[in-house]
Amino acid sequence: MKKPALVKTIAILIFIFAIVIITEGAGQVFYRIKNHYWLFIQEDTPYIELFRKHPFLVSEAKPNAQYRSKGGILFRHNGIGTRGNDTGLLKKPGIKRVLTLGGSSTYCVGVSDNQTWPYLLEEKMGKGYEVINLGVPGYTTVEHVIQTALNISDLSPDICIFYTGWNDARNQHVARLRSDYADFHGKSQYNHLMLNTYKTANRSVIVWTVGNLLKKVFIRDPEGLFLLEGTADKFTDKIDERALAIYKRNLKLLIALSRAQGIRPVMVPQIMNYEMLTSDKPYGWIPYVKDKDLKKVIGAYNDAMREVCAAEKADFIDDVLKINYSKTYFSDNVGHFSTLGNDQFAGVIARYLKEHP
Repeated sequence: MKKPALVKTIAILIFIFAIVIITEGAGQVFYRIKNHYWLFIQEDTPYIELFRKHPFLVSEAKPNAQYRSKGGILFRHNGIGTRGNDTGLLKKPGIKRVLTLGGSSTYCVGVSDNQTWPYLLEEKMGKGYEVINLGVPGYTTVEHVIQTALNISDLSPDICIFYTGWNDARNQHVARLRSDYADFHGKSQYNHLMLNTYKTANRSVIVWTVGNLLKKVFIRDPEGLFLLEGTADKFTDKIDERALAIYKRNLKLLIALSRAQGIRPVMVPQIMNYEMLTSDKPYGWIPYVKDKDLKKVIGAYNDAMREVCAAEKADFIDDVLKINYSKTYFSDNVGHFSTLGNDQFAGVIARYLKEHP
């Protein structure tokens, strides 16, 4: 009697295991179709090691953190929680301190520390200048407003360079968009930087799905979970004027907040890899804009920045738009620069700052 029972138990376990494997496989395929990359091979450790929760900004860079990716890219944070060379809060006498604020294209996720455009900008500016990279993946002008209003005064900067547009544009055609981006972008940062993830099994669709279901059932307000709904104009090339108006408001705030502290604000328009962004579908990060329409959308955001800077008599480095950006200037198919792209980009900014002291 024991043998048939054992065989039956083993058969049931094999059946359950097969169902799990099939379900996981189907989930991985669905994830690949939706997000254009495989969940099971993603390298999630960098964000887990390099970023931590922040009560107002959702996330921030961990001080004294370091990670080398499978591809050999070195990410190193100094003692004040910025990427790059060691520095202190106090500015040295005779030094002009420049802060760069932006998202992943300022943090420069595709290259090592000494290949980022803020690092190369310091080299090109030469003696008497210090450049500190305050970029954090996913940051928009909402986070920059908080940074500028509350955080940068301890660093006593002379100049703040804002490289923005890409992450703000992801709010295009989001229904009932809040003016602080709280319902969508803010909550998405928890998942983007893996702040509420498991220490293991982050590449399993089943674990990820079950974990979210358990959070919905047992946690009052689970971090990182949100409902996303598009407007009637989603997946068209029509510009969402509400989202664009919020961006323009934030740019004006950044200029005013900088000047109130005696800091010179410098605005830099967004560059993207349009040569590769030709699909009739969105690539994921910007959910309701097709790849082929991003050139028009980012163009509208750059024009908005130009308009605000003209009205506020603030610096706008238009020359970065005049470079002939080929795909060799990028480390991916969207908008993160390669070493070559960072070098060219930093060169244009350095030349502008020298010509407009």
